[in-house]
Amino acid sequence: MFELTGQPIDSTALRARLARPDAGACVVFEGWVRNHHAGKPVSRLEYEAFDELARFEGEAITSEAEQEHPGCTVLCVHRTGSLGIGELAVWIGVVSPHRHAAFLACRQVIEEIKRRLPVWKKEHHSGNLAEWVNCTTESVAGRLAPENYYARQASLPEVGAAGQARLAEASVLVVGAGGLGCPAALYLATSGVGRLTLADAGKVEVSNLHRQILFTADDVGAAKATVAAARLRAQNPLVKIEAHASDVTPANVRALVTGRTAVLDCTDNFATRFLLHDACRSAGVPLVSAAVYRFEGELNVFRPDAPGCLHCLWSGRAPGELEAVANCAGAPVFGPAVGVLGVLQAAETLKLILDLVPPRNPPATRLVNLLDLSTQAIERPADPACPVCGNPVSAPPQRTDLPDSAPVVLTAEQLAALGPVRIVALLEPGETLDASTAPAAAMALPMGDLVSVRELAAQGGPLVLTCRHGLRSAALARLFRAEGFRRIYSLGGG
Repeated sequence: MFELTGQPIDSTALRARLARPDAGACVVFEGWVRNHHAGKPVSRLEYEAFDELARFEGEAITSEAEQEHPGCTVLCVHRTGSLGIGELAVWIGVVSPHRHAAFLACRQVIEEIKRRLPVWKKEHHSGNLAEWVNCTTESVAGRLAPENYYARQASLPEVGAAGQARLAEASVLVVGAGGLGCPAALYLATSGVGRLTLADAGKVEVSNLHRQILFTADDVGAAKATVAAARLRAQNPLVKIEAHASDVTPANVRALVTGRTAVLDCTDNFATRFLLHDACRSAGVPLVSAAVYRFEGELNVFRPDAPGCLHCLWSGRAPGELEAVANCAGAPVFGPAVGVLGVLQAAETLKLILDLVPPRNPPATRLVNLLDLSTQAIERPADPACPVCGNPVSAPPQRTDLPDSAPVVLTAEQLAALGPVRIVALLEPGETLDASTAPAAAMALPMGDLVSVRELAAQGGPLVLTCRHGLRSAALARLFRAEGFRRIYSLGGG
């Protein structure tokens, strides 16, 4: 609720209007007329507003705060006319079941009122001198000069004033405000991306706090997207931060993706990953995707006009099938690993906006291992028969065997079609081979023993790698394919 009034503000009466039996907190902001400004003495103020526009914008601001902070009720009253020293010029009250949401909503309304409300004030000084002041210049954003905020970044020859302007015009969607999305969104916001939307239906949990750097213990139970957006607005009020505190679904994905400069996939499930990939490709928007397991992560940049898409990467595997065996939600994770991958996602996105990535670079999956600080680039070849980025003329004929160009990741049926094969189970430290679930005749090797795997591959014949979840074995199989070992595979599902 928003109101303009020419009468003195009665704070007691306003608090009574907000009373709710379920409210456990009431946060109030009172803006008083002070006797000085910018080093000059002030005797009184006059406020003038464009009434209809001010009421419309004020109502929009309070409604946005209530939407982004569920459970909050907001009331803002702004004075007009002549005010003496000590009088209330602005009163904002927020009630909610919990104090933290009320604090966040109240701060949001304060800053948005200062930034957006069409209200001017005339300061009266001694000697009958007076001057009009635009209230928006007194907001946090009004006190920040972009040329100072972005000075160190804009001084890079690859960025400059023109590049900074491109960032300000960019619109980026970050799906997932978790371990990847928090650092990615933070660096995109502070780099000056003009419009940044965070989409996440989740709420902050205690187990999130060790790696999701935009949240504190006080945020537990609050909507991730809403809290993260508030943090980023405080970090950089020069950019527009939006919260979409609900799932990305087939019904809304196209509206969320269309018109974006780039989209970041910071999710932990294959269903959303494929949904975003296909929507971005259809809308002509680049997708920057990352995934992390334990100490390792992988990074992919999918350009809408380039072959080697997500379907090529997981050829022949449906999202639901992958979801059953390779969902990262709840998996063990090293906090700095998601931080590093999230920062890399932000870096790749900024490079796309600034056109710092040569378009002819062959698509590749980048692997990062924080245990030994190793990095690997594995070529991401296109599947000519890919239904999304390829040009299949007809359905490929059924085969009883597999050629050297067969997909890297095999199903159990495709594995059976290979005939006699050698199977290598790649084990994590402390892990042992489970004879009850391991493929027959599988031999075990440590996950990091690439020398032995390379020697086995050099002996010829099909070699199939497998691991617990099927992710690392698929990545290593692609690596060895890139080295020229054409008959090395990974067993899907681990």
